[in-house]
Amino acid sequence: MTTFLHVNAIGQKNAIAALEDNLKGFLDWSFLNIGGFVNIETSTSGLYGDNFNTLKPVNDPSQKSKIWESVRKDWVYESGINYESQSPIQISGINLNNTFLPAPTGSGSYSYTIDYNLGRICFDNYMSSNSSVKLNYSYRLVQVYKANESEWWKELQKATYNPANFNSNGDNSITANHRIQLPAIIIETIPRTVLIPRELGTTQNIIIQDVLLHIFTENINQRNLLVETLVLQKDKTLSLYNINKVVKDNTNPLNKNGSKNNNGKNYPYLCENYRQHWCTIKNSTITELNSFSSSLFNGIVRWSVEIFP
Repeated sequence: MTTFLHVNAIGQKNAIAALEDNLKGFLDWSFLNIGGFVNIETSTSGLYGDNFNTLKPVNDPSQKSKIWESVRKDWVYESGINYESQSPIQISGINLNNTFLPAPTGSGSYSYTIDYNLGRICFDNYMSSNSSVKLNYSYRLVQVYKANESEWWKELQKATYNPANFNSNGDNSITANHRIQLPAIIIETIPRTVLIPRELGTTQNIIIQDVLLHIFTENINQRNLLVETLVLQKDKTLSLYNINKVVKDNTNPLNKNGSKNNNGKNYPYLCENYRQHWCTIKNSTITELNSFSSSLFNGIVRWSVEIFP
């Protein structure tokens, strides 16, 4: 009678607080399963003849030449994906000055961690900026961000398929955690929440929560394809996993530093084994289509998500 209803801990994430995390997991996994990944190997050349498997030292004085970064971030860590006989590359190691150092930690004085989110190799010790760092990896074609975890500002980074722009445009002076590469989707839970009593004799409610999906692309066709993909998810049913239990059991796919968690599980496993609620995308509408310039296009899809206890 004297304490909160349905909340047992100050940091507890319930359905609304956990919605962005679950939707990001759903979108990341779903895009991979329709071919939304790009494999980068030693023989892979970009549109401009550059090799994407060569990393560059980060221009960050506080790091003292310890971090090497790829042009495209958001490396794929998931396994079990197969699309038209193609699968994302599982990082097996790096080549440092033509010496292979096995993942995930390297060896000896050449130890490192892999930051999948930011697309980085983070060495434990100083490395000369003239070092050659290469690896085979896969990156997500569509980057998905949660508004509830965004930095206080972000910089849209265009023309990321031409590595020459990484230096000439000064993009490497902006650290990867402040860059959004296109195409991208930003999930935003907005202040429209409706509670509907589930049944007589209980305090449980069905929650209707609206979410905005902000799409940014460099060409209009890509924007339209992503907008259509998202708006077609009307009536899609999802399992919402319990983030509190996932954290407690240490089964997050990635660690806080972006490295792969040895105990981590893929999205389908989390949904199946940590199911807390289920929800339906009750309504899906296109609310905005914008053309900001000849190389920046935006669309907004609004989902009304019905969450059941």
